[in-house]
Amino acid sequence: MKRLLLIPVLILAALARMPGAQGGFYHFEKDGLSFDYPVAWTLADNSNAQLQALMLSRRGSSAAITVYAQREPITTEAQLFDSYPAVTAPYVEKIAHSLGLKKPPGQDETQCTPAGGGFAVGYRMAGKLGGEPTTAEVYRVVFGQRLLHLVYVRNDKDEWEGAPAWKTLLDTLKVESAALSPEAAKLQDIVVGGIINKQAVKKPMPPYPAEAKFRRAKGTIYVRVVVDEEGNVIVAHAVNGHVSLREVSEEVARRAKFSPTLLCGKPVKVAGVITYNFVLK
Repeated sequence: MKRLLLIPVLILAALARMPGAQGGFYHFEKDGLSFDYPVAWTLADNSNAQLQALMLSRRGSSAAITVYAQREPITTEAQLFDSYPAVTAPYVEKIAHSLGLKKPPGQDETQCTPAGGGFAVGYRMAGKLGGEPTTAEVYRVVFGQRLLHLVYVRNDKDEWEGAPAWKTLLDTLKVESAALSPEAAKLQDIVVGGIINKQAVKKPMPPYPAEAKFRRAKGTIYVRVVVDEEGNVIVAHAVNGHVSLREVSEEVARRAKFSPTLLCGKPVKVAGVITYNFVLK
């Protein structure tokens, strides 16, 4: 019996001495992205020219952790805004669908988690996968001008196996980058969401310009805004519609006021969209 008990101990000791393993953890480092993970887990690298895609799994467990890191740097506000509907929303929708949810979580269900010395924002969803109660989390964060998505899915019965690996990854996650310009550095402090009309405590409505009526300009104008830590709009840029409707929409958007947003107990800048509807009568 003593011999049988000794074999697993020797195997674990050998794993800990393997190249790249320190104190029971492997260290991944490639293309500026690095993190640690337990030796009991397996890393699959499915990266391509557009992104790094790294999946951690453990034999016999449903728990899976995936890191998606876009290779193209985020350097402008337009890129930051566009990344949410183009990249984040599809991840969230796909996971929600796989869990059997009728719709993905809304902007008011945003959560945060400490990651890489900062924090990532995203959603926690509960449903069923393969008939088993399952929880999934998907978070986004910009580190070193790179957009990362961190995804953690597990059957609830395997939570105890997945939680330590998830925490280790979040605690050790790092992204190397060249020195950031002041403009690019500011983007890393902005949390991106969707349409934020409901979060406004004051939202002046724009007048209908005479020129727009004459030209029969109408429709919904989308104004991209950045709201500071105190709830004030510091950036407003209309992205569609007739120029006469855009200008007046931007003007009133700058006078809107929002409740300050706290994530992980910290006030943050929020980027989102305000909509204005112009209907001809």
